[in-house]
Amino acid sequence: MGKPDRSPWRAISVAAALVGATLGGSSYAQAPSGPSEVYPLYPGALTETQKNGPPETSDGARVRNVSVPTLTVIRPKAGAATNVAIIIAPGGGFEHLSIANEGFAVAQRLVDRGVTAIVLKYRLAKSTPHPLAHPPTQPHTGPETPAATAQRLEAQNSSPAALRAMADGAAAVAYVRAHAQDLHVSPQRIGMLGFSAGAVVAMHVALSADPETRPDFAAAIYGAMPKDAVVPASAPPLFLAVAADDKLVGPAGSLPIFEAWRATGHDVELHIFQSGGHGFGLTAQNTTSDHWIDEYLWWLETRGLIQRRPG
Repeated sequence: MGKPDRSPWRAISVAAALVGATLGGSSYAQAPSGPSEVYPLYPGALTETQKNGPPETSDGARVRNVSVPTLTVIRPKAGAATNVAIIIAPGGGFEHLSIANEGFAVAQRLVDRGVTAIVLKYRLAKSTPHPLAHPPTQPHTGPETPAATAQRLEAQNSSPAALRAMADGAAAVAYVRAHAQDLHVSPQRIGMLGFSAGAVVAMHVALSADPETRPDFAAAIYGAMPKDAVVPASAPPLFLAVAADDKLVGPAGSLPIFEAWRATGHDVELHIFQSGGHGFGLTAQNTTSDHWIDEYLWWLETRGLIQRRPG
């Protein structure tokens, strides 16, 4: 991967178009209240695939057919900013991005604590939108053995779409670090937070041996680690969260990550919530998984990345 374009950033659109959406009667994220801009991850001419691919579509909750990856930067209000940036990678099986629930809603919580939140729209496989009333079905209909789950995840996470998404994740870290001065953040205080497929992207960059593309801290929410991955000596501190009743990935995805980080002496924290299923994001379900974001913010506090709130 080449070095990111270090010329001044040029916004390709303003994120004022980001709006709330409703799915099945549940309220999804409102557009972040802070100033925001959208930038191309790879400035320059479009490739033939990007020119001739299907048009990107969005229903307000999900985005599909992303062929031109972008970074949406949401800045804290004046006077409230820290020097911390966190790149957010939503999930969606590399076929869509759960942009509201696992993107902008999470960004708003971080912006409220002074973090510059950056939502990554990474490249996706071609897919057909589904009706809002009928979310995607799970890839299996009955219980899986741990071996079968691992085999399914390995096939998905080594697909061409996954490899493109991982490359975009690495490029995003490098791009934000190269433009840290423009963003008014520290190049040594850049994190990545990923969900499901986005957690695979976050794990890819956390495992990077290249300091340019490796975040300074990372989080993988209901994610998994590539098979036979080697944790580098410079691996960043890591936060993990998953629900015990997650039937798509489950604790079997997070436990090997936790054990690998612990075995190499790196800081890691794992939360296994009793219930919440897969893809809980910031959807309120009246389960303990509703509070993963609080645990994550407390983790950021203890690492000195955001200020503690009184009380």
